[in-house]
Amino acid sequence: MGEITVKFEFVPIDFTIRKMPDVSGVAVDSQDNIYYTTRADTPVIVTDPKGRYLRGFGTGMTRNAHGIGIDLKDNVYVVDGRRNCVFKFSSGGKHIGTIGTPDSPEDSGCINYDYRTIVKSTDSFNHPAKIAVLDKGDLFIADGYGNARVHHYSGDGRHIKSWGDPGDGPGQFNVVHGVGVDNQNGDVYVCDRENERVQIFTYDGELKAIWKDIWRPTDLCIRGDLVYVAELGEIMFIDNVLYTPGTRFHHSQVRVFDRTGKELAQIGTADSGAPGSFFSAHCITLNHANEVLVGEVNFPREDVWIAYPEGKGMSGKFHPSLQKFRQV
Repeated sequence: MGEITVKFEFVPIDFTIRKMPDVSGVAVDSQDNIYYTTRADTPVIVTDPKGRYLRGFGTGMTRNAHGIGIDLKDNVYVVDGRRNCVFKFSSGGKHIGTIGTPDSPEDSGCINYDYRTIVKSTDSFNHPAKIAVLDKGDLFIADGYGNARVHHYSGDGRHIKSWGDPGDGPGQFNVVHGVGVDNQNGDVYVCDRENERVQIFTYDGELKAIWKDIWRPTDLCIRGDLVYVAELGEIMFIDNVLYTPGTRFHHSQVRVFDRTGKELAQIGTADSGAPGSFFSAHCITLNHANEVLVGEVNFPREDVWIAYPEGKGMSGKFHPSLQKFRQV
C-alpha cells in the first residue's frame, strides 16, 4: 500500500504471571495499568505498566471473554461472546452493569457461529466480539460471529443505533470482529474480517471509505494520525468458520496506516514464534506513551490449530501472549 516510513521495536515485558493464557482483548486505564481478557475462569487480569500482577476479577461470570474497553473514568467493559452481553465493572472489579440480556442471543439464523449461515442482522447480540469506547463515553460494539452488525450504545447502556447486514457489499459484513473510534474526526473503523477489509463509517453509520487487502483484521485502534490494525493473516485456521489453510500466505502481523489508508509500517515477521512476531494477533491498544500492546490467542488446541506450512512456528517455543512495541 505504500513505502514503509515508520519503524517499531520490540520491548520485552517480564510478566510475573508464569503462564499467560490466551489474550483476547487488551486495554489500559488512566494510570497505564494493563487490563486483558482471557478464556480462563477469571476473565480479566490487571497488571501494572511493567507487567506485575495486581488483581483479577469477573471469576465465574463469563463463558468467552472476547474484548475489553475502558472509559475515561476507568470503568471496564468486557464483551462476552458466548453469554451475548457486555459486562461493566469498576476498575477494582465490582460488577456495576450489564448491556444486553445474558444467555439470550437474538435469532439471526446463524448455526454454530458460522457467519455463512446468517440469514438476517439483528439489533441484539449474537456472539459479539470487540468494543470501542469514545472519550465522551459512548460505546461501539462489533457483533460479530452470529450477527453482522455494529451497535452504538450510550455509556449507561441505552441503545442508540445499529447498522450492517451479512454479505460482501459496501456496508455489509462477514465477521464483524473489531472496532475502533476516531475521537477527532467522528469516525468508526470496523474490522470486516472475512471480507479482508476495514470499513470506515460516521458515528451514525454512514459509509465513508473502504480499505481493501487487510489480511483478516481482528482489532484496531487510532492514535493521532495513525491507525494500527492487528491482522490474523491467512496461514493458520482458527475458529469453526474460517480459512482453508495454505491457500494464501500473509502471516499474522500489525500494520500501521495514515488516515488515507497509506501503509507506513509493519510489525512482525513470518517467524511466528520469534519475539516481536505473531502467530495470531487478536487485540491491540496503545498506552499513554504511544507504546503498542498486542495480544494473541496462541496456545495450541487440537480443534483450532492446523497449520503453518512445513510446520513453521509450531515448535512450542512461543513468546508470551501479550507483547509491547515502541516507535523508533
